[in-house]
Amino acid sequence: MADVTTRRGGGLGAARRALWHLRHGGVSQLQSFLRRQRVPSSGSGQGGYRTSDGELTFDPWDFSGRLPARPGLRVGVILDDFSRLAFAFEWDQVLLKPSSWRQVLADEPIDLLFVESAWNGNGGAWQYHLTGTSAPRPAFVELVAYCGERGIPTVFWNKEDPVHFEDFLDAAALFDHVCTTDVDRVPDYVARLGHDRVSVLPFAAQPAIHNPIRPHGRGPERDVAFGGMYFAHKYPERREQMDLLLGGAFDVSSRMEHGLEIFSRFQGGDKNYQFPEPLADRVVGSLDYERMLTAYREYKVFLNVNSIVGSPSMCARRVFEITACGTPVVTTPSRAIGEFFPADEVFVVSERAEAGNTVRALVRSEELRDRATHLGQRRIWREHTYGARMQSVLHSVGLADSPVVPRPSVTALVSTNRPHQLDHVLRTVGGQEDVALQLALLTHGFEVDEADLRVRAKAAGIEELVLLTAGSDVSLGGCLNRLVSAADGDVVAKMDDDDLYGAQYLSDQLYAMAYSGAEVVGKQAHYMYVERMDATLLRFADRERRFTDFVMGPTIVARRDLATGLPFHDVGRGEDTAFLRDAVDAGARVYSADRFNFVQVRSGSGAHTWTVSDAELLASGRVEFYGRADSHVLV
Repeated sequence: MADVTTRRGGGLGAARRALWHLRHGGVSQLQSFLRRQRVPSSGSGQGGYRTSDGELTFDPWDFSGRLPARPGLRVGVILDDFSRLAFAFEWDQVLLKPSSWRQVLADEPIDLLFVESAWNGNGGAWQYHLTGTSAPRPAFVELVAYCGERGIPTVFWNKEDPVHFEDFLDAAALFDHVCTTDVDRVPDYVARLGHDRVSVLPFAAQPAIHNPIRPHGRGPERDVAFGGMYFAHKYPERREQMDLLLGGAFDVSSRMEHGLEIFSRFQGGDKNYQFPEPLADRVVGSLDYERMLTAYREYKVFLNVNSIVGSPSMCARRVFEITACGTPVVTTPSRAIGEFFPADEVFVVSERAEAGNTVRALVRSEELRDRATHLGQRRIWREHTYGARMQSVLHSVGLADSPVVPRPSVTALVSTNRPHQLDHVLRTVGGQEDVALQLALLTHGFEVDEADLRVRAKAAGIEELVLLTAGSDVSLGGCLNRLVSAADGDVVAKMDDDDLYGAQYLSDQLYAMAYSGAEVVGKQAHYMYVERMDATLLRFADRERRFTDFVMGPTIVARRDLATGLPFHDVGRGEDTAFLRDAVDAGARVYSADRFNFVQVRSGSGAHTWTVSDAELLASGRVEFYGRADSHVLV
């Protein structure tokens, strides 16, 4: 692939393409084209390209339009750049300055003061105020005291522990509550501060910016990258890790298209921070954080080294961030990484040859990469987001009722005209994990013994069942509207009575809805089992982890208020496609998540309401397996 990417034209090109669709396909095709034009872009529109001075760079990641999770919570902060961006999506964030904080708080009071161990807090405004020979400085001391006098909780987070425990201890002593990245420092804080309002706050990912949404329609196009610093004059243990890890990647680079590419934070500056040969030849530029967010998604592998190896809770924040972006991390050993992730989610290497082989295996195998990061992402969404971290902090200071962020509830919508599929429906819905779930079931053209069905549902693990029935003269769209009206969940999920859904299917869909901000999520890339061939296809493989205008009908998951406001059309076929079309026309965003945990079953009985020949299905996908592939797909 060429490094220089041509940027696509704007309004004139779009107008010409619209005219082409009108001429060749009529009004219907033009409407479809215009609908696709309304699909939100997924961050950057292109891969890496070279600047005029030959450096490799990427467009900044676009995270505009995302609202904070707690817009009513006003928090005054002193943060370095990475944390400032991560926490901005959690609350109404107020960046305080030494010269103006008093007026700002007098005009609009805050609910919480949250300060981290910042060297250059709030763009350098607080440099030397928190640590140094004259720190804590008066403006900082007065700010914390002002909040304390008015009953505003104050929290200090030392993200530099354990190395800089002493450097920030005097600043920490001013606060009501203290958080640390290193659990081993908790007893030290308790002993030195004289109170037990101390808790552990490790790094995490921010799903609003650290997520697997693809920046364009393609997958990652480059091989392996490292972003960071080299210390030629200190930290020998870290230097040994870098020589092992980067050396291993360098050794196998000749077998790849691009090989190892290094982004140096101090390119061309002090010689003590320059990468030595032969790694120096692999330095391709320097990226700010917004561009690095795009780069995270453009590589098949990212490398990580650890400055701290013995702490059970302190590791580099990039491990969470890169995994959340859908790229596997290969790292040298760290006790904390082993505590946070198992070996099949983040790849730990201890020898140079092992590093090279691991990198090469991941670059060669898309399946290995995607499966590892999918599992790692699920763990992050469940346990290691800044939303979860902040909820715990807010609970500890009395600003949240629960230490856990509540998840939306779900109602599964199932309309079936096949009595023999009822047990399959009950097993599928009852087997869903990690969701508060209700089943709204409509028997279409037949009735059942309600008491017996409720006993069977309870045995399958279903606690909430809404049972409806309708005559065979009612359209499928009409049946679905009745189910939506009966649903209590915050989210409704259309499910078919014969398809296969993994136990984490609905939970994963909720996570996708949260990180994408979409009103509708589903799967356009998906597996299909064709019974006549006894083969499993992968269809629309390039249409995953991206915004779109179409997902498969049995995977539509939508906010209930949207489904109520945009009823399904009163038709017996195509009701799901029409719903998606209406949703996009109304301005809703549709996101196609990953390909895992769903298999559409194409039976040989002709029982489906849609008619597509097996040849057409084969033409829209590729055969991945002969036979069923449940253990491969349902992860």
